[in-house]
Amino acid sequence: MAAESNLSIQGLRAGYGNLDILNGVDLDVPPGQFVALMGPNGAGKSTLLKTLYGMTTIKGGSIEWRGKNIAGMRSRAILGEGVSFVPQGRCNFPVMTVDENLQMAAFTIRDAKVKADRDYVYDLFPILKTRRSTLAGNMSGGEQQLLEVAMAVLQRPKVLLVDEPSVGLSPAAIGVVFDELLRLHAAGMTILLVEQNTKKAMEVAQRAVILRLGKVIWDGKPAEITHDELGELFLTGRMRGEADAVH
Repeated sequence: MAAESNLSIQGLRAGYGNLDILNGVDLDVPPGQFVALMGPNGAGKSTLLKTLYGMTTIKGGSIEWRGKNIAGMRSRAILGEGVSFVPQGRCNFPVMTVDENLQMAAFTIRDAKVKADRDYVYDLFPILKTRRSTLAGNMSGGEQQLLEVAMAVLQRPKVLLVDEPSVGLSPAAIGVVFDELLRLHAAGMTILLVEQNTKKAMEVAQRAVILRLGKVIWDGKPAEITHDELGELFLTGRMRGEADAVH
């Protein structure tokens, strides 16, 4: 693993049963970085997050996290290593209150700091503090998305994996969710974000990583690529005038 890297992925091949999705992903993520994972549908973005969280079948390669190979570990064990995952779509307990949802998120934590951690999360997400007695299912989509991020943060992660947080949200709610992700990043959180709203993702991330056909085909700062170049990469896997990208 690179000395400066918290997370190092080398030659990662993975999928679902006999279906291969990732075909040799190489990616290093330094601590505290905000990375947007982008690409066309079927590129392997969500599969990469799920693989990092132990939810797919790994066929080869390694995932080194803080010097330890976590490839093939169960999700519960990976969570214990400091990796939290916010999946796409609603994943809270809709007939429980916000406070009860947070209590459930902290169910596996057995020490005296749990209440202090919950108070910290309420300070991070003041909107949730005002809604702590509200049933999760009665909140707006944006508020529910913030609750799910808060539930993941309550697990005390070092890195946060977030899959398509803007799905089904209004533009105003998207703005609130991304503002909160930026606040988490400013507090030192490493974030890997999969997002269909490429414009918004490019605005907030420090780094853009583009996948196509299960491989990384571009990796750099968002300012280093134009919208047209991004579209060209999505469609063809290469920028205009370049030789074929590595497949």
